[in-house]
Amino acid sequence: MHILVPEDPMFMTRFLEMEEPLFHSLYYFHLTKLPEGQAEKIRRAYDSWGNIQRAMPTHLSWHTPAAFQISAARRSSKGYRLYGPDGEQLISMYPIKVSVESLSNLTECLRLLELAELELRGPLADALYEIREPDQDRELVDNYRRVLKALNLAAPPALGAELLGTTPEVTLNGPLYAEYKAFRDRFCLAVSEGDKFMLAMHQALYL
Repeated sequence: MHILVPEDPMFMTRFLEMEEPLFHSLYYFHLTKLPEGQAEKIRRAYDSWGNIQRAMPTHLSWHTPAAFQISAARRSSKGYRLYGPDGEQLISMYPIKVSVESLSNLTECLRLLELAELELRGPLADALYEIREPDQDRELVDNYRRVLKALNLAAPPALGAELLGTTPEVTLNGPLYAEYKAFRDRFCLAVSEGDKFMLAMHQALYL
């Protein structure tokens, strides 16, 4: 199956944070302390995260403050350039091929982590407490939940087909641009819902 991933620094920052500190810490420092069933779900989820990450264009893996200067990112992107009906340059979106199994593995692991957060004690609950960084402004499991929600958004059929195997430049007609805007709004809401300031900043990247 194909999903659509925008050249969106706020999403990519959250996506990369799933690996570090969450998956990396669980895998390398806590896995041997967990029941085998829990450990196996985390292993499968970490592998699935890696599969999705490797399927993305390499230039989407940025993680620097400069990435948030979105106008500069549009001009210097190593991908194709996307334009609206009136010639305005848009945030490019990339159809990424992922397996249903990968998304399912990530979903199972999320449920496991959500249940662990509700526990007062236990090996996984203790691990999440230890990994949590007090100076961070968002919770690791909530970040995971947001990223997975965005990854599970169904790509608009016509827009997804138009962007497969793109040429250096693509201009969307009216109906395709309407699909683009609708998907953009759902994507921003999935990643930033619940924080009005963050949602406004996120939506502003696309304008």
